[in-house]
Amino acid sequence: MRNTYDLDSLPHPGASSAKDVAYSRYMELARSVEPSSTDHAATRSIRTFLVEPNALLREGLRRILSETVYAPSVAAGAFDEVSSQCGPDSGTIVLIADASRDHEGLCRHTKLLKEQNPNAKVIMLVDQYDLNHVLTAFRSGADAYLKKSISYEVLVKSLDLVLLGEAIFPGAIIDLLREQDARVEESKQVSAPEGHQELSPPAKGLSVRETVILRCLMDGDSNKIIARKYDITEATVKVHVKAILRKIQAKNRTQAAIWAASHLSASRGATVS
Repeated sequence: MRNTYDLDSLPHPGASSAKDVAYSRYMELARSVEPSSTDHAATRSIRTFLVEPNALLREGLRRILSETVYAPSVAAGAFDEVSSQCGPDSGTIVLIADASRDHEGLCRHTKLLKEQNPNAKVIMLVDQYDLNHVLTAFRSGADAYLKKSISYEVLVKSLDLVLLGEAIFPGAIIDLLREQDARVEESKQVSAPEGHQELSPPAKGLSVRETVILRCLMDGDSNKIIARKYDITEATVKVHVKAILRKIQAKNRTQAAIWAASHLSASRGATVS
């Protein structure tokens, strides 16, 4: 039997309390993000699909979201009922789906959906956190993994952040992936012949500025927070983030943070000129 994990009680190195784990910087980040007029225009063009087998919960979520820009176009009891409307020509879609009953099936659908429609955003809702399930969902391409016990405010802010390119997962997954990456690196170093131990090319291309911004991504800082820290514009931060993702071959900020946790653990005292 797999262990289930509650976000409020997941251990995290250096955390002073459970609150450091439970959305450690989440609400600070969410409240700091104020979508621009362009972002608002983009949200008006999205289509939201709600998949929840429990009819009562499905109707409750539909009514809650009906007052927001994420009002469901379709509310269904199974993914098969909406899959035909989530194709590559569907534009930006948001899929909010129950992952408790058929987790593996939803992860397979998510991976396929992401391959067919890169603009799709997938938010999985579960009753409890199981770290193995969280890891599977992350690798399938899910954008957020939330408990059904979250508040209305957290749900809507989560959707806002996902539409802005953020990914929302329990903090412990970063530690788990960091450990796995470290084991992979160890095995590579053991099997590689001497003289081939240098860092891979992506690690060499980062400037000092990009390195400190990457550390900020690892800490969960938004573009706005990074801009304030270093007295630069958000537009400049976006340029740096895009360059970082390209150089380290990451698809999104979460993957960049995981990469940073494995490769930037040393020399935390870098400065920016």
